Formats: sequence, C-alpha cells, structure tokens
Amino acid sequence: MESETKTLASNVAREILVISNSDSTVDDCKAAVTYLESVKAGNVGALSQVSFLLVENDWPLQVRTYASKMLQYLVRLRWDELSPSEHMDIKGASFELMSEVANPCEECPMKSETVALVAEIFERADPEMWQEMFLSLVSLSSRGPLQAELTLMVVKRLSEYHIDHIKELEDKKHRYLTQGLPDILVWLHDLLEKHFEAARNAEGRQKVELVKQHSDAVVACLNAINLFAEWAPVLYLSEYRIVDQCASLLSSSEFCHLACMFFKLICSRLMTSSGVINGSEYDFAERICKIMVSLGSTNLQCIFADSGALALYLKQMLEYQHFKFGLHFGSLFFWLALMENLIPDPKAPNPGGKGSASEIVNSSGHLDGGKRELLRRIDDDTASTILDVSFQRSNKKDEVPPGTNLSLELSDCKDKEEFCKYQRRLFGLIKLISSHKPIIASKKISSRTTMLIKNISVPSAPFQYAAAMKIQSTALESIMRSLFCGSNEFAGGSSEVHFQLQVIFEDLLQELLYVKWTEPILIQAHGDYLNAMIPFLKFLPDAVGSVINKMFALLASLPPVSHTCKVTRLSICSSLTRVAKAADKSIIPHLKGLADTMAHMQKEGTLLPGEHSSLVEAFFAMTSASGAEAQQDNFASLIEPVRQQWTQPEWQNEYLSSPSGFVRLCSNPALMWSILNTVVLFENALKGCRFKKRKLNRSSEMSPLACHLSWILPPLLKLFRVINSLSSPAVYQTLPTKSKAAMKILEFELQSVRGIWSRKPPKGLFTYSSQGSTSDIQNWLKAIRDSGYRVLHLSVTMGDTFHTSIDANSVAVAFMENMWWMEFRHIKQLINSFVVYLVKDCPADKWKSWLEVLLVPLLTHCQRALSSSWTSFLRHGTANVPDLRSFEGEKNFKQLEQKLLIDLTRATADLLSKMSAPELNTGIPTLKHSDELVYGEISFLKDFHALKSSSLSPLELQKVDPSSIAVLFTSLHLDRWWNNQQSPSVIHLAIMTNNEELREFVSKDLFHALIMSLTIADNMKNSSILVGMCSEIFVYLSQRHQAPRQVLLSLPRLTPDDLRAFEKALAGTSEPKKQKQLTRSLLSLAIGISLNNS
Repeated sequence: MESETKTLASNVAREILVISNSDSTVDDCKAAVTYLESVKAGNVGALSQVSFLLVENDWPLQVRTYASKMLQYLVRLRWDELSPSEHMDIKGASFELMSEVANPCEECPMKSETVALVAEIFERADPEMWQEMFLSLVSLSSRGPLQAELTLMVVKRLSEYHIDHIKELEDKKHRYLTQGLPDILVWLHDLLEKHFEAARNAEGRQKVELVKQHSDAVVACLNAINLFAEWAPVLYLSEYRIVDQCASLLSSSEFCHLACMFFKLICSRLMTSSGVINGSEYDFAERICKIMVSLGSTNLQCIFADSGALALYLKQMLEYQHFKFGLHFGSLFFWLALMENLIPDPKAPNPGGKGSASEIVNSSGHLDGGKRELLRRIDDDTASTILDVSFQRSNKKDEVPPGTNLSLELSDCKDKEEFCKYQRRLFGLIKLISSHKPIIASKKISSRTTMLIKNISVPSAPFQYAAAMKIQSTALESIMRSLFCGSNEFAGGSSEVHFQLQVIFEDLLQELLYVKWTEPILIQAHGDYLNAMIPFLKFLPDAVGSVINKMFALLASLPPVSHTCKVTRLSICSSLTRVAKAADKSIIPHLKGLADTMAHMQKEGTLLPGEHSSLVEAFFAMTSASGAEAQQDNFASLIEPVRQQWTQPEWQNEYLSSPSGFVRLCSNPALMWSILNTVVLFENALKGCRFKKRKLNRSSEMSPLACHLSWILPPLLKLFRVINSLSSPAVYQTLPTKSKAAMKILEFELQSVRGIWSRKPPKGLFTYSSQGSTSDIQNWLKAIRDSGYRVLHLSVTMGDTFHTSIDANSVAVAFMENMWWMEFRHIKQLINSFVVYLVKDCPADKWKSWLEVLLVPLLTHCQRALSSSWTSFLRHGTANVPDLRSFEGEKNFKQLEQKLLIDLTRATADLLSKMSAPELNTGIPTLKHSDELVYGEISFLKDFHALKSSSLSPLELQKVDPSSIAVLFTSLHLDRWWNNQQSPSVIHLAIMTNNEELREFVSKDLFHALIMSLTIADNMKNSSILVGMCSEIFVYLSQRHQAPRQVLLSLPRLTPDDLRAFEKALAGTSEPKKQKQLTRSLLSLAIGISLNNS
C-alpha cells in the first residue's frame, strides 16, 4: 500500500512538473491536467496521502505548492467525505507542515499556500475542532517570530473570509470566529506588544536578522488587526486594548502608517449618520481623544502645513471640550501644552503630567515662524468655549449652585490630590487663554463674579455659592496675574484694550467693595476675591485706601471664635501684606492711618497680637520707600503698640523670672504664641524689607531698628535664660509631666539627626490648642529658639549698636548660667546661630569684655562634655547625650547619640576656626624669615601676652586649657572629619611665642592627632594640608621639644634609623616645599599608607 502511494505520488509529481514547464507541448499539458484532475476526483484517502507526501521539502517548489493547493481542494470540496479521525489527521499534519515552513530558508509561495490550507480547515471545522485549532495556533505563535508571522497570516485570512462572505454565510458558518473574537483580540494585543518590544531590544543589540523577523511579525499583526477593524465591534477593540497598543505605535516611523490605517478604519465606523457620537461609545471616544492628542504630539508640523487639516484638527479638539469628563480631560493636555508653547510664560504652572502634554510642546517647538498664524486660529469663539468649560469644570458637583451641569462628578477624580492637579491645569489654561484674549477672559470672569455676588446677596441663597466663589476667585487670580504681573504696564495690547480692561476691573472692584456679608465662609470668599484683585491695585493707586479699609472691616466683623474664623482672619492678614507689596509707594500716605487703625483695633480686641505683629512686619517692609527720617517715624508708629506690650514688667516678672513662672506661661497658649509672633516680627524687621527683597543699611546710623534694640533684647534674653534653666536637674525634677515631655527631642529633629530631610516647623502665626498641649509647647520651644537666635544674630550685625544696647553679663547669664546642663543640640544651635557671629563681628576693643565672659565657659564646657562623651562612647558604646534622656523606642539609639555628639564636635571646631580667622589674628607673625627658629633660637620668640590686643587666639588660649583643643582634635579624628583653619593658627602661635604649655600641646597632642588623621580614608583629599602642618611642627619645634620625635618613634612602622635619615635630609634643605616632601615620605612609611599622590 505504501509503495503504491509513493508510485502514485511520483506520477503526480511528474505531471505537475509537465504543466509547470514552459517547454511542454499543449498536448502534454492537457494530458497532465486530465491526470491530475482524475487523482483529485479519485479516492479521497489516496488524495490526502499523496498530497502530504508531495509537500515535503524533498520535492521541487512547483510540486510542493501544487500539492498544497490539492489539499486546499480536498478540504474545501471533499471535507464531508472524510471521517472525524481523518479530519484530525489532516489538521495535525497541516499544523506540522506550517511549523516546518516557518524558517528563514523557506520560499514565500509555500508559506502562503500553507497558510491558506490551515485557514480552509478553520472554515470547515466544528466548534470543538475550531477551538483546538486556535489553541494550537496560539501555541505555535509562541515559538518565535517566524511562527508568529504565519499564525497571524492565518487569522488575517479568516477575517478576510468573514468579510467576503458575511452576507452569504449562514450564522453557524461564521459564528465561531465572532464567538472567539475576545480571545483572538487579546492574543493579537499580546503578540503586537511582545514583538514590538523584541524588535526594539534586538535593534539595540544590533541583531539585524532578528530585528527583521520581529518587525515582520509586527507588520503581520497590524495587517490582521486592520482586517478585524473593518467589522469587529469597536468596543471590543477598545476593551481589549487594541486601540491603546496601536496608539503606542504612532510614534514609530516603521509602523505608524499601519497604525494610522487602523484609526482611519475605526473612525469611519464610529460616527452615526447624524455625526453625533453614540452614547454607548463614550469610553471609546475617550480613547480616540487620547489618540488625537498623541497625533498632535508627533505630527503637529504636518497638520500645521495643511491649513484645511489644521482647521479640522483644532475643530475636533475643541469638540472634545465636552460635558463628559474623560473627553474634556484628554483634550485639556492638548490645549494647555499648545498654549504654553505659543505663549511662553515662565510663571505658568507645569501641566503636572507626563506624556502627551510635554510631547506636544516638543512637537510644535520648531513652529516659531508660524506661531502668529496658529494663534490666529484660536479665535474669540474658540477662546470663549475653552474658558466657559474651564470655569465650570473647576468646581466639583457638590460645590456649585443648582443648574450647573459642567461640574465634576465626585467619581470623575479618584481623590482630592488628583482633583487638585486637574484644577491647577485648568487655571494654567485659563491664564494662558487670558494672555491671548484678555478682553474676553476679563468680561467672562467679571460677569460670572457679579452673578455670584448677586445670587449670594439673596437671603435664601444656598451656601454652595460660597464654594463656587472660592474657585472663581482662584480663576480671577490666574487672570489678574496673567494681565498685571511682571510688568509696569498693562498686559500687551493697544491703549483701547488697556482702557477696556481698566473699566472692567474697576467696576468689579466696586462691586466687591460695596458688598457686605456676615457669614464667616462668605467673608473668607470675599477676602479671597479682594486678594485676587491685588495685582490690579498697582495700576489703580487711588483704590488702595478703600481696599485696605475694606479688609480691616472684614477683620473687625469676624470674631476669632472658631478655627474657620481664625483661618479666615489669617488669610485676610496675608492679603493685607500682599496689598502692601503691590501698592509700593502708594501705600506710604496710608501708613500713619494704618498704625492708628491697628492700635485702635488691638485696644478693642478686634485685632489679635499675632495678627498685629504680622501686619506691622508687612507694612514696615514698605517704610523703606519713604526716606530715612520718614522711615524712622513710620516704623516707630507701627511698632509702638508692640513696644508697649513687650516691655511691660508685669508679664516678665510673672512668667520669666523663674522656672515656675515659665510653667505658668505654658498654661497660657494665647500669650505663648503672642510672644513668639512678636519675636518673629523682630526677626523679619531686622532682616529688612523681606517682601520687597530690599536690604536695609545695617549701620547704626541708618537702620530704623538701631534705637529699638535696647528694649527688644532684654526680655528676649530673660526668655532664653528661663528656657535654658529648665535643663538643670534641680529644676527638671520639679517640672510637670507635660513640660518634661515637651523638652524631649522633636520627631522632625530626630529625622534631621538621622539624615532624613524634613520640613521645618512653620514660622510666624501658628495655630494652637486652647489647652496648650505637649506638642504645642514643643513646637513653641523650637520656634522661639530658632527665631530668637536669628534676632540675636541680626542684632550683632549692627556692630557697636548691639554692644552698647545690651550688657555682656546679661547675655552671659542667659546662656552660660545653665550651660552645664544644656542639651548638645541646643549648644550646637547657640554656637552656630549666635556665638560664631558674635566672634566674627565683635570689635577688638570689646573682645575682653564680651568674648571672655562667653567663650571661656563655653569652650571649657564643650571640652569636658566632649571628652566625657567620646570616652564613654569608645569604652562603653554609649555617649550619654543629654538630648536623649528618657528617650525610648528608637532602634538606632547609638547612631543617634553619635550623630548628636558629632554635630556638637563640628560646631565647636567651627567656632575655633572662626576664632582663628586671619582678620581676627593680625598680630600673629607668619613663618617667613623664621629660619633661625628651626635651630632652636629663642631670642626671636614673641611675647605671648603681647599679642592679645591684636589677635583673638592668644586672648582665648590664655583663658582656655589647651588640652580642650586636644580633645577637639581627637574627637575630630574619631569623627573622620577635621578643620584645617584652627590648627595652623595654633601651630604658628606655638612656634612664634614663648608659651611653653601651648608648645607642649602642639608638639605632642596636636602632632599625634594630625598623623592619626592621615590614616582615615576620607581625609586623603586633605592630606597635603595635614602633611604641611606636620612638617611645620617637626621642623620648627623638634629642636625645642622632644615630643615630635617621641610621637614619630611611637609609630610601629618607623625605626630610629628611619628618623635619623629623615633628620639628616631635613638638615640639607631650607625650602618648605622640599621639607614637606620629605615629611610626606616619612609619614607614608610610618603609617603604611602612600601619600605621594595626595
């Protein structure tokens, strides 16, 4: 039987070659055709067997392709003659054949015929067999790009057959394809994604052949998808992410044409006869909107080149300003990015999202020459439509008056943060459109605001109008900033435009000044609107007084009885400061009246102390524009109520005279925060015109604050003294539990210690609980220290004025009386925020009276505290840092201790560095022309005490045990950090003066510490300076002291012979550079570390 089949196959192959040969005669061809037709009409089993034998690759291509056609004939016309088992055999053999032809060497005709054969079997299969075949197709496609390409060609054939015969086929003949459509679309999506990524990866690896194979698979997949796009339900294409995947290919130059064809096909099917999107297809419409945005991001230059296409594109994008949120949200990215590109505005908010928006900017960035034409396309109607939708979209559904139908449903945004981002984009778009069409934007916002005011004025008006007004005030502020900020004139345009804008906003301002509301929520909205109008006041100075009076009236009408009222009052105070900033010199005539008004309101209790401090600070910023003498008078008028309260002895005696008084202060939250706000006022006044960014002259003759330091500083020092006394053990034991808890280190301070960035507590007007909670007291203590130290620092910069305004002993008592108990972080803050500035700015004639009383106890304590803590840390693993007393629950307790210890070590070293600055030590001689000292000649030494009048270091070293400096250097060595400014000064003093104690310290302790510092890897970058100091010590002091030789010989790697050779080499040169090189070589040998390349 097998031999007969092979014989028959050979005969069939021979006849196939006859009809394929162009040299065959007509008669031979007819005879061959007749024979082949007889075989096709003969035994169906024999036909199947022969055909499958002839498709094998042993036969010529003509034979194989003809045999494949015979199999297609068998399946198409004689399928029913076969048994179910034969059906399965043919199916299996066909898939095996398709697997075989999926190789790079196979001819295309054979691949095409094999695909057609498998497609024919699909068309004849029953449901069970159809499903099995599809699974086999999926399995085969996973083997590689060549197999995937063939399987995709099969599916494409099925879709073509469906389209060609959809009217002729009975339902049962094509329902298998439609029923399996979801699975097919998911498979197509996965294949498209997989092979596109694979092609990109192969391209990156420069695998040229592999790139071609995966690219062919992508093309085959897109071809199949485009056939399905002609008839598959559009929602299916959207639901199974075919739309998204094709959209991602629009930016690919290789596949964008096929991807665009997909969208062309589905868009042609999307619209109904009326041209209106069907309500059931909004989800798909949202995706189309995204595609349109993506199209603009990649091809805007092409669209722009065709005026007709550009008009159509802009019209379509305008239609997406729709009442359905998804459509509007998608188009918002386009309009915002386009307007940002056409109207550059560095202050405009970023779109806040990735993808389409930023891409459009890049795509249209080269259209500079055509921006004018593109802007012309955004006409009045377009701008009006965008503004209308943007205004109404900026509200949530539950925040707008009844009847507003374009507000957001609560379900449209997932959370408040998402909605805020969306709002920012809206306001950014409003601002940009306003720059382009100022009259339209101004009229719209004015009319909407006027309408809201009139509706709110109706007694029965719902409170939703207040929320809508809040949003509209933000929109108004966006427009005002667009039109009136950043220029001395109105927004660009003709004088006619300027006139119209002025009329519009003058009328609106009059409406806002006329209206009177009493409800706190409406007063807050009212204040927001006046705040939004502030940029306009620069161009309407006559209205400044009316606006200020209105804001004070709002303050007076709003009692601080609730949190909402307090927040609203603070908002109004902030608005008043903005008025002061915007009004500039036009506020000067009102300053005296403002001072009287604030004093009157404070006396009546309608202006809180903190609010008064905030306003004084703001208005003081404006006084610098009124001239020196007027500035003094204006500031004195503004600050007089503060002076009267701050200098009252009653509250100082009651609360600042003892720790128990401070405990009582903690039970009076209102007074606590009033004190803090007053200190913050002093701080900002000393800084100068903070809002105007204008620096005041810091000299005592010019500064309006110079004459006020004498009453500002004493109560502040009393406050510091009583706060510092709380750390004393005797006092701490008597404190209530709440006060003890408040002294613990704050969480954000811990984060700072851990090296984690954290936001500092807000300065100025804090909110507080009526009971004065522990956290309130903690925040207050932190804020009063921060602001109080800044007041002292800024006062010091006034020079002699500071030193004549306050007694040095009162400063010393405030900070040194309880220095022994202070926490490390507070000592560090004292040093960094006050003492270093005092050292830097203190006149030389005040060194003895001022610096001795501060620096001697400070440095002495730091020496003892650091010595004890470092010793304990090294021996026992704990530093006993006072900051962490009663502290529990921290896993990294030791690391926190070490960090606090290191911080204080560094702060102390920095103080020593400042003390050793050249400008503070002009009397210390240099080492130039001091060769005689190398040989121990002591007649050239300076008197140590004689340098005190011109140098700070001798003055302090006289009072401070030099061993304290040794402790610091040892600590710095342990910390793997060092300071290179203090040591040269100390070294030079030891070399050039006759102070034996200092010389012994430098020769022994400091020399050893410097050498040990060279063993730390982190110090390699500074090793050249360290080696230079070691060289100076040995060269100049080894003849007068044995310690330098003893230190070197104590190093395990150095022998006496090495030292003698070193000294011999030194004796042969007097050049510092050569001496340094020799010292470097010796130290490299001694510590076993190469220092040659440092």
